[in-house]
Amino acid sequence: MAPSAAGKAREDAVDLICAVNRGRDPALLRRKFTAMAADPFVFLRATAMLGHRAIDLAALPRTPLGWVCGDLHLQNFGCFRGGNRLVYFDLNDFDEAARLPLCVDLLRFLASVQTAAPGMRIGQTQSHQLLGGALAAYASALARGKAFWLERETAAGAIGALLEQVGTRKRRDLLAARTHVAANRRHISVDGQRYLGVAADAPVRQQIAGALQQLAQLYATATFFELRDIAFRVAGMGSLGVPRYVALVRGKGDPDRNALIDFKLAVPSSAVQAMPQFMQPAWADEAARIVAIQDACQAASPACLSAVSLGAAPYVVRELQPVEDRVALAPLARQRKSLAHTLDAMARLAAYAQLRSAGRLGAAGIDEIMAFGRQMLDRPAPWIDAARAIDAANTAAHRYFANAWRDHDPRLLALCNAAGSAAPSVKMARRPGPAARVQKPQPAGVARPLRRRRKEAA
Repeated sequence: MAPSAAGKAREDAVDLICAVNRGRDPALLRRKFTAMAADPFVFLRATAMLGHRAIDLAALPRTPLGWVCGDLHLQNFGCFRGGNRLVYFDLNDFDEAARLPLCVDLLRFLASVQTAAPGMRIGQTQSHQLLGGALAAYASALARGKAFWLERETAAGAIGALLEQVGTRKRRDLLAARTHVAANRRHISVDGQRYLGVAADAPVRQQIAGALQQLAQLYATATFFELRDIAFRVAGMGSLGVPRYVALVRGKGDPDRNALIDFKLAVPSSAVQAMPQFMQPAWADEAARIVAIQDACQAASPACLSAVSLGAAPYVVRELQPVEDRVALAPLARQRKSLAHTLDAMARLAAYAQLRSAGRLGAAGIDEIMAFGRQMLDRPAPWIDAARAIDAANTAAHRYFANAWRDHDPRLLALCNAAGSAAPSVKMARRPGPAARVQKPQPAGVARPLRRRRKEAA
């Protein structure tokens, strides 16, 4: 008997998951698939492409086009130190960023709240209230038309407490957790979990060294980016298995003032692939796309944010910092007002990012975005319904995937048993590539956002 439409959609989801993850490190994919099968929220985090395909734009009110991060779930907010040395709480993952209907970010965020609710022991009535409150906070921020930001002087509640906490952390705390000193020289601690070793003759070593030299020229520092060590970095969920490296550099002095620089391969946006009807600018490469949109949307760019090429592959670079952290939402479930306040603040941050980047390269202007916010306030029901439908689609796809993983689906096992899994860090290239190329944080095509900032108490 032919499968039902819903059954076929679930089966197609496994095929799509395989397509997106093909070519990634097999050992890390096994770790990723195990985590995805165990939890619907982890599954949502790891399958942005399914979430994008679950959005029925035709059934929703017209939405202006703008710059979206493309993967706005609960875990994609966090702290970072900007180039101005202030610590911000903001959107912090732009791998899927693109020019799309503004509702893409809103619906993925609301759906993630709905998906995470059962794990936090939040019932349907309260989750519906949380969705309504976050929607109102987002729409009100758009309707107001002013982009604010959250740092220690402007944040309150759980976000304010987090910013106070991370503000006391020092670089040596991060180094103590990720590295060790031997013979008066610091090394990355290769633990087989967070960091994996890189072969001494791997071409990526030469490529990263070249990129660091050009970063030194870009940031006008002669010694900060001098290479000390390199490792393969294991981090994230949706991008787990994508080549990612961390370089230990001299920083402000050996060995106790060293710095860690993250190199992450930039892959095509699944949001763009799911919505090909919306034309995109002609970026130099995927890293240029990510850096340009992130720079336009955030209140301040993270330290050392740049686009580089390692061989022929585009990478996004930033400095790893001791202040990086997220709000622990599960404990807030017992403090319902605090949880609602935090989710509302996150929703406003999403709106601020869209307001900051308004009018750039085909994005809607401020007036159109403000009108959209007012319309959403007047008629919130379609957006709440759409978010709950996305959560329902995620629940069904997760159930199908969990069964497929438990039953050793050959499509999934083929990815996890692929040859070469013993050495993920040398899969970058088979021969040394050309000299590394560094692009400035404000690539041609997207200008740096105006930095006229306004403060608001969260």
